[in-house]
Amino acid sequence: MKLLIALGVLLCLETAAAGAYTVQPGDTLWRIAQSQHVELTALILANHLMSNAIEPGQRLLIPERYTVMRGDTLWSIARRYGTSVAELQRLNGITGTYLKAGQRIWVVESASPDVTTLARALAGKPYRWGAAGPSAFDCSGLVQFVYGRLGVELPRTTATLWRSLTPTANPRPGDLVFFSFSGRSADHVGIYLGEGRFIHANSRKRQVVVEDLNAPWYKRVYLGARRVGAASAGR
Repeated sequence: MKLLIALGVLLCLETAAAGAYTVQPGDTLWRIAQSQHVELTALILANHLMSNAIEPGQRLLIPERYTVMRGDTLWSIARRYGTSVAELQRLNGITGTYLKAGQRIWVVESASPDVTTLARALAGKPYRWGAAGPSAFDCSGLVQFVYGRLGVELPRTTATLWRSLTPTANPRPGDLVFFSFSGRSADHVGIYLGEGRFIHANSRKRQVVVEDLNAPWYKRVYLGARRVGAASAGR
């Protein structure tokens, strides 16, 4: 009986952990792929990663193998896993819609990673004023690009983002954090990652970086946070 209970607990833990992995200190993408028994390319594609840079605490989606059954279609598999046909094609390098029984394809429960995962993947990209990706960014361009990949259309400028989004006194991961370097109005924006960290396109460091929101310099120029909601789409 004790053995059965222990096995049940283990199965529950394995089920809860399936589909996602939190990056630990010292992890690399290759090491995670090996430990999770997934191809490195599939891991990169599932998380829309644009570089090999990962950070402790980052959440990665872990794809799993699915064996195509007789009667399966890309559409039926996509519906079952809450994804799209286009995402399954991208993840597996499939150009058409034909599937063969017994074929093994990669699937992931949620094909769209969260805002912070997409943003962290851009760390190290160069800063360029007026750029909105994918090879370089300014601060509001980074925000627009990341949310755009999730299907949310946001205003292009920092000032308009500040005016149009919903204020929040307690930022959570994915919220936007604003600063006023000029002392007059919102002129810089980043994406809050949680635990006092945010990511932004830093003009002084000339790249996209993760930094401490509580650092003295940022505390002096911090204006507040705004939340991106469903009402923001299409603005």
